[in-house]
Amino acid sequence: MIMDEPTAALGVSEQRKVLRLVKTLCEKGVPVIIISHNMQDVFAVATRIVVLRRGKKVGERNTSQTTPDEIVSLMVGADEAHESGIDLNSVDPD
Repeated sequence: MIMDEPTAALGVSEQRKVLRLVKTLCEKGVPVIIISHNMQDVFAVATRIVVLRRGKKVGERNTSQTTPDEIVSLMVGADEAHESGIDLNSVDPD
């Protein structure tokens, strides 16, 4: 099952129901792919995280062996920016 931002437009109660559903499906052996920017949800249900940026796989981690900060760094390309000498803290978001 593929779920794209499944909790984005939901209230807290409904979000919990969706996350329980994902856990139940996984326990029954149903593979679930969640596309999300919500790290709290991802870490609550995922066993493995694959990060895509601009259509390319830039990282894959076991959830138990990573942190939200590392995943966000992969998402925004922080390692590549650092290697190129770009300070992301000084970049104007606008």
